[in-house]
Amino acid sequence: MKKYTAIKYVLFILMILSSCKDINELNYSVRSIQDLKEYNEYEISNSRDFPEFLYQEESAPELKRLRNKYNLDAIAGKGTDLERAINLLKWTHEAIPHEDEYNLQVLNAVTIIETYKNKGISQGCYPIAITFNEVLLSMGYKARIVICFPKDFNSPNGGHVINTVFIPSLNKWAWMDAQENAYLVDENRQLLSIQEVRERLILSQKLILNKDANYHGEVSNIKYYLEEFMSPFLYRFISPINSEYNSETRDSGKILTYVELLPLGPPSPPKERQYFETHETKEYKVVTYHTNNAKLFWEVQ
Repeated sequence: MKKYTAIKYVLFILMILSSCKDINELNYSVRSIQDLKEYNEYEISNSRDFPEFLYQEESAPELKRLRNKYNLDAIAGKGTDLERAINLLKWTHEAIPHEDEYNLQVLNAVTIIETYKNKGISQGCYPIAITFNEVLLSMGYKARIVICFPKDFNSPNGGHVINTVFIPSLNKWAWMDAQENAYLVDENRQLLSIQEVRERLILSQKLILNKDANYHGEVSNIKYYLEEFMSPFLYRFISPINSEYNSETRDSGKILTYVELLPLGPPSPPKERQYFETHETKEYKVVTYHTNNAKLFWEVQ
């Protein structure tokens, strides 16, 4: 990011980039699943202490342009809403191969896709998830990026960014990871949400990864993908309140609002924590809410 030189934003970018390394280079402690088991409870009341999530309508001009530019109706096909989402997942996965490059000045689907097409510059999990999110919004899906972090607030291992996608016919959210072309089902082939995957890991219940999940063409191994790579990052989750085109670009005068879901028990984020904590620079302002309420964080709106 050449335009935005604030130290906090530079550190934010570096943190996200460090989170999306080649999974074959990562080495995590078996302690991660034990952390999930130790802190597996959430608040489930209807008492809301953060704003409702908002999803941009597909009729928005920028989303219509995205949909038409890449002929996304043809990419999605004429199948069920789940089949169409999976087709869009695969297309995004193939449109932007993952590499840990510095994030672009403008973080939206067209800029990210065209940068790879024209310059061969790949992106990390964060821009890939942003692209997939905007693709889904343009096709009428409710979706948001979910930034997944470990227990330690300043972990050197970073985190990972995936998407939660609402599938109307199933009336539920689905885990989808465009970096890996990945989604998960249970032993009955029922699609699973991020929260359900977390719960099943804690309970040692069966999880099945789609057969075409891969990283640079190499088939993803579910044990490695979930137990070693993802399990440390299923401790706390951050999502933007506003899921819309170009929402993550740090434009001048912009206010970016996030919600972080934490399980009951661990200490609150330290006040000096940067990146997603509430702070203001000369260019933009970040506002972050913290909640233990999983029911409202994952609710269908």
